[in-house]
Amino acid sequence: MALVGNLRDFGLSEFLYLVDRGAKTGRLTLQKPGDRAELYFNTGKLVYATHFNQDERIGDILVRMGRITRDQCNSALEVQHTRQPDKPLGQIMVEYGMVTQAEILRCVRLQIEEITYGLFGWQEGDFRFEPELAPPRESVAIPLSIENLIMEGTRRIDEWARIRDRIPSLDVIVRFSDKPHEKAKGVNLTSDEWRVFARINGASSVRQISLQTGLGDFDTARIIYGFLSAGLVILTREIAQAARGLTGFAASPSTGPLPPLAPFSLDDTGPENGQGGPLPGGVATAAPRTRFSARSGIYDTKPGKEVIRRLIAYFGGVF
Repeated sequence: MALVGNLRDFGLSEFLYLVDRGAKTGRLTLQKPGDRAELYFNTGKLVYATHFNQDERIGDILVRMGRITRDQCNSALEVQHTRQPDKPLGQIMVEYGMVTQAEILRCVRLQIEEITYGLFGWQEGDFRFEPELAPPRESVAIPLSIENLIMEGTRRIDEWARIRDRIPSLDVIVRFSDKPHEKAKGVNLTSDEWRVFARINGASSVRQISLQTGLGDFDTARIIYGFLSAGLVILTREIAQAARGLTGFAASPSTGPLPPLAPFSLDDTGPENGQGGPLPGGVATAAPRTRFSARSGIYDTKPGKEVIRRLIAYFGGVF
């Protein structure tokens, strides 16, 4: 049976922490009017993510990043559809020598992380966790640490607030200020900063530069924020919706009445020796860890009891 609730009452970071601590496997669906995302977990690790409001297949991402051509992408898709429907598209591209395995994994990891970090900004919406559901067969699954995602997602929320003071939208166009190369002479740029710097042309938006470099929206915006502060670039108009290259998203159907909750047992503190141990039902858990609280902005030690009490109160003791 599915576990359901609302993000107003129980934050994403707290729910992810429980999935991590309980080594859960399944699919978490987050939904609000006009938007929906799915996160897939395997024994407490995030392995796959998709966001239906900005869903982009790995082939399209590689084309935008300049790693492959559109013809190569179409050829790989044809092989997948006609001969190998159960094989991930990225693996087909590797076998045909279009990209390396490392490039595929880096691209997929970036996609999963960017989708997940974006969801930390959701203040409301329904969530539904369905145990034992696996990602689509054609997907590339990469196990990622939930604890690291929570800490990085929280940090990005704080930094986004500062960045948006100067960059109100990812669709604003970036161009150089007067004599940018002279101003850059005394500035030491990292390799990633040079990648962004080289793609500023007065026609591309922050979002488009992010796709071209493969750095992700956050890191690209952070770098451009630094360029703005140094007087190297200025922002101009926001590009039109039709030029963004994003597909529209029809409103998702209503989730309807929420079904009864299934048990989601967790040990509140772990074994006395702090080495971890079995949970009810034989599920193993790691030892208690220090965790960053997205809501308080501080580190909380051994948050198990606090989180479990909130769960019991919220779900009426069903947990």
